[in-house]
Amino acid sequence: MDRWLFLDSDPAPGAENMALDELLLERSELRHGVPVLRLYSFDPPAITFGVHQDPERIIDLDAARADGIDCVRRITGGRALLHEGELTYSVAAPVHGTPFGSGLNETHLAISRALAAAISSLGLAAEVSRGREISRPNGNPPPCLSSVTRCELTVGGRKIAGSAQRQTAAAFLQHGSILVRPGSGRIVKYLRGSWDSLEGRITTIEGELEAPVDDSVLRRNIIDAFSEFFDIGWELLNLTEGEKEWVAERSREKRRETETNLVREVNSP
Repeated sequence: MDRWLFLDSDPAPGAENMALDELLLERSELRHGVPVLRLYSFDPPAITFGVHQDPERIIDLDAARADGIDCVRRITGGRALLHEGELTYSVAAPVHGTPFGSGLNETHLAISRALAAAISSLGLAAEVSRGREISRPNGNPPPCLSSVTRCELTVGGRKIAGSAQRQTAAAFLQHGSILVRPGSGRIVKYLRGSWDSLEGRITTIEGELEAPVDDSVLRRNIIDAFSEFFDIGWELLNLTEGEKEWVAERSREKRRETETNLVREVNSP
């Protein structure tokens, strides 16, 4: 039985959450160590946008700021996502010598199958999607939740979890959102262009069960599903003081980037 590291994070702002995920990728690159599973949430709600996206082009940053929503860039690809009413996960691991396979699709599929098992253990029929796309109004990129790409999770044909990944020569990071209760769908309020409601395209765990869900139960189910799927045991990950300082500094850098964009957005003619 292999051993993985587990990090159960307290709710945190977007910059801290994304900086910590970047740290986990860097640890895997430098140390070639064991895989890490992290579970976390966002407080306050935050919009993350993909590493190659231009936030000014896709997001009304002034409207998001007025509603108390963070905006921060991810290190992974994909499109804008509002983190609200969800449980977020990340997996960081070396590319070689792990049970995921060597390519993006293989790792994505393996992790998605474990997550599908965790959601299904609540009594839902979660499936790994083959993928579908939608049109782009005025050429604007659609929000992450508007389409289901390969290896993402659906219930009854509607998206219930989305993921993004970054792979380097030595390691990879995959993180994503499991929709527990309503919230993430209101990203359409902050996107440039005109977008219809996502109500018919997404669903939530609580919506499907028609009952509240204790996040601690879902976290436990995820841990159990990963344990069984990958045949692993767990050790808690304790960050060093140096790693905590790295995350704090990286968080400040990510905030400065967003603040610069916000100033430009507010002052633009």
